[in-house]
Amino acid sequence: MRPQRLQHPSPRGPLAWLLLLLVLPGAAQGSFEVSVLPEAAVVGHRGSIWINCSTTCRDPGARGGLETSLTKTDRKNGSRWEAFRLVNITEWASTLKCFFTCGGNTTLVAYANISIYQVPERVVLEPLPEMELGQAYNLKCRVLNMAPVTHLTVTLRQGRRTLHTETFQNRTGTGPDNVTVTHEITPQRQDHGQEITCHAALDLTPHGQLFQFSSPAVELRVFDLPEEPRLQTSLYIEVGTKALARCGVAGVFPVAGEARFNLSFGGESLNFTVTTSGDTATAQGEVWSPSPGQHQLNCTVSVGPVSRSAGQSVLVYSFPQPVLEIDQPQALVNRNVSITCLSPASQPPGMTLQLRDAERTLASGHPPRLQLTLTTRKRDNGRQFTCEGNLMLGNHSLVKNTSAQLVVLYAPTLDEPGCPSHQTWLEGTPQQLACEADGNPTPEVSCSKDSPVYTTGDVQNVMRGHAGLYRCRATNAHGTDDRNVTIHVEYGPEIDDAGCAGTRTWVEGTEQSLACLARGNPAPAVVCTKDGVPYDVGVQHRVAREHAGTYHCNATNARGSVSRHVTVQVEYKPTMDESSCPSTQAWLEGTLHTLACEADGIHVPCTKEGAADEFGGERNVSRNDSGTYQCTARNRHGSATRVVTVRVEYRPVVLLLAISPSATVPRGASFNISCRAEGSPAPAYRWTVPPAPNVHCSADNSTVSVAGADRHNRGVYVCRVSNAHGQHLGQVQIQVTDHRFIVAALIAGAAVLLLGGTAGLVYYLKSTACKKGEYNVQDAESSSKAACLGRDGAVYGIQLTQT
Repeated sequence: MRPQRLQHPSPRGPLAWLLLLLVLPGAAQGSFEVSVLPEAAVVGHRGSIWINCSTTCRDPGARGGLETSLTKTDRKNGSRWEAFRLVNITEWASTLKCFFTCGGNTTLVAYANISIYQVPERVVLEPLPEMELGQAYNLKCRVLNMAPVTHLTVTLRQGRRTLHTETFQNRTGTGPDNVTVTHEITPQRQDHGQEITCHAALDLTPHGQLFQFSSPAVELRVFDLPEEPRLQTSLYIEVGTKALARCGVAGVFPVAGEARFNLSFGGESLNFTVTTSGDTATAQGEVWSPSPGQHQLNCTVSVGPVSRSAGQSVLVYSFPQPVLEIDQPQALVNRNVSITCLSPASQPPGMTLQLRDAERTLASGHPPRLQLTLTTRKRDNGRQFTCEGNLMLGNHSLVKNTSAQLVVLYAPTLDEPGCPSHQTWLEGTPQQLACEADGNPTPEVSCSKDSPVYTTGDVQNVMRGHAGLYRCRATNAHGTDDRNVTIHVEYGPEIDDAGCAGTRTWVEGTEQSLACLARGNPAPAVVCTKDGVPYDVGVQHRVAREHAGTYHCNATNARGSVSRHVTVQVEYKPTMDESSCPSTQAWLEGTLHTLACEADGIHVPCTKEGAADEFGGERNVSRNDSGTYQCTARNRHGSATRVVTVRVEYRPVVLLLAISPSATVPRGASFNISCRAEGSPAPAYRWTVPPAPNVHCSADNSTVSVAGADRHNRGVYVCRVSNAHGQHLGQVQIQVTDHRFIVAALIAGAAVLLLGGTAGLVYYLKSTACKKGEYNVQDAESSSKAACLGRDGAVYGIQLTQT
């Protein structure tokens, strides 16, 4: 950092200072003061500064000056002040004397101090070595060629953390100097990769400024190997053979990849490869030696400045392969054979020999040889003999062995295990004639059936023609043997129409059996079920209708199963009952109907009594369709007849409202209103009349009677009829008059009879000519269709109009 230069005071500064002194008490000519600014100055080496001397003397002729060993160049003055420029200051500490003479005889002096500073030439943090975890190391920082040292502060930091701070207030001397700061640290794992910096601060305040400098950062490199290396290899290695050697170390810090290995065997460096996993590093190589003896395996692992070593002693030994000799490796049966187990002449001490076969030890002892003589049997053919050498090295047993096989030669034999006299094949599968002969060398076997020769090793797809007797012969160089073999060919069940017809027709009441035969080898068993219930196959049953249906027949033998569905139809003469042909049927007039009569699900024609035509198809029903019908069903087995009564129902209609004696009733007289209706089923009657206590209805509600009529009985009388298919109504108006009005009514009635004859009062009498339907009787009393029911005029009726 380039140092900041101090600013020199302005030439106008002393004047301002002098004016200040003039107003101070005691500034009279006889008592004055002298001052200097600045009193303490800090100037860079070879820098310059203005020094201002001033006085409170009121004498305009007062003269002053500056005494110093420093070089003065410029000078300025004014009333009661003088300023001097000092340049190229090189004295590290100097004192100035500023003086004024007032009144010509009194001189006063003021002193000022000037200090020189020089910023550090360099701040250097010495390089750090690679560090071992937990070891103590010194950090050393040097601040070169700076002054004054007493104002210097040196700080060592790790990252943002302060490690050490050092100041030099008690340092003597004023000139430039070099400063060295040392601090001891003991690194931990978390310190690895942290940066160390050195910071120098030259604080010249309050007379100067603060200068700060830093060194380049130095990185901490911390290493650790907390565990010793682990060696893995055989303690015993045979001469000329190679064995793996591993050297592994765990807990490598900072990373396992920085581990360095040195692997040697018998003083010779080994080639090896290094692998890492987590914080573990492993070196692997091969060790071997051409000569026996003790050899040292050494491994050294280093990471940074840390190094760990491990060693292991390995014995290199010589152990030759034992020798097995059979004097007749191929011998005829019942011959004597000698078997010898040998060891080479130069054997290591402690070796033993064993002669054994696969089941047991036959002989054992020390070198040089073991010998055994045996008489060959068929069972010895292929017998494996082993000569085993055993060498003890400390607690370790080393084994080597040599094996050989004895071959025994003998004539062929065909027996049941190798060539079964009865063999069973499955049709359609690949098979070969299983006939093997015992013999050595291996015999050739051939079999023939009806002259053709079958090679026993050939695979063939089995057909039923392969069944039969075969003659087999085995031959080798030492003889022959013959054997008869019977082949049975089995096959799964088969069912067809010839043995199990798929469709059958039975007649109710006859004797029948369900015959279902299947082919197969072995003979299949046939089971039939109907609706999940077993049915006896081949057993006679009297046929009933429930025998009709589908039968599921399953034929099974050891080679499989096959299924077949059998449909049985049972025929019988027609039958009808209440469910299929109800004896009574009710229809609604005006709807579409057909005569519901079936025999065994087939529609049966019906004829109405007295009619020539059948009731055919669907028709719009009228009342004329009511009556008795005869329905007959026929087939080749007989016939069935049923009588059906048809009732056609219809909604009710009011046919007649009759008033007796008249619709005009004198007060105190009695009258009746009768309602007559038609409908099927028979309609029910209900009345709506003027409320009065003298109104009574008949038992069937068809007639209303009033005794002793008065004014409460006048009004509208309504007859309502209803059944399950609807309702209908008719109404009349009743007048109740005094006696004086009766005479007038009779006279008027007579006049009407004279004028209109029978047209005066009208009546309606139901006849076969009347139309059926609905009628409206309202206002009919005044219509031209009213008629008298009796010549004496006692009963009146209202004709109903059709709607």
